[in-house]
Amino acid sequence: MDRVEDLLHEALSEYAVQGDAYLARVAGRLSPGMGRGPLAILMRVDRFGSLRECDLTAQLRLPAAETRRHVDDLVARGLAARTGSGSLAVVRLTGPAREFLADAADERRGRILDSLEDFTLDEKESFARLLAKFVQRDDLVVRSLDLPQRR
Repeated sequence: MDRVEDLLHEALSEYAVQGDAYLARVAGRLSPGMGRGPLAILMRVDRFGSLRECDLTAQLRLPAAETRRHVDDLVARGLAARTGSGSLAVVRLTGPAREFLADAADERRGRILDSLEDFTLDEKESFARLLAKFVQRDDLVVRSLDLPQRR
């Protein structure tokens, strides 16, 4: 008999593989040859607005030199702009990057809804709450409380 933690590990491992492949496709569509690292920076800046390089380094748990290389790459590709220098340099998105990421978010939402097609509304809401709790993201747990409550 399978143990719940083994099933969770297998499912999460598969989800990570699928997520990596998805992010690689998105990065390649945005700019051929671009990797997932620069895309992670773009997605973070898209979510939170302009960020300092040192904040990106901390949030993404990257070495500072790697963050700098990714930002250099994004600037060269015309997807990000940098103001200032060093670790306090501020990174922001360019218009084309912002537009692409908005379209990608719409596509991602559609893919998620397709994956949840066989779930009832109650199952979807429970899954969202439990996943937020599982990944220990208190901000997501609090936001999941705003989902409609049914009895």
